[in-house]
Amino acid sequence: MYNIKNTLNELKNKDVVIVINEGRSRKRKEIGKITGVYNRIFTILINNQLMSFSYSDLINKTIILKKV
Repeated sequence: MYNIKNTLNELKNKDVVIVINEGRSRKRKEIGKITGVYNRIFTILINNQLMSFSYSDLINKTIILKKV
């Protein structure tokens, strides 16, 4: 988890591409900005909507982050 938090802190306030696996073979690709990194979650601003995800979403590949 320590490495995930460091990686997210490096990407903070930068644009990232986020691929969200919504289940049943549905994936959504968006461009957003990481706004906050906390102990167990992080927040991303996507289309003027603040969304939060947990570190386990990254580990389980429910979401995938890529640099722009």
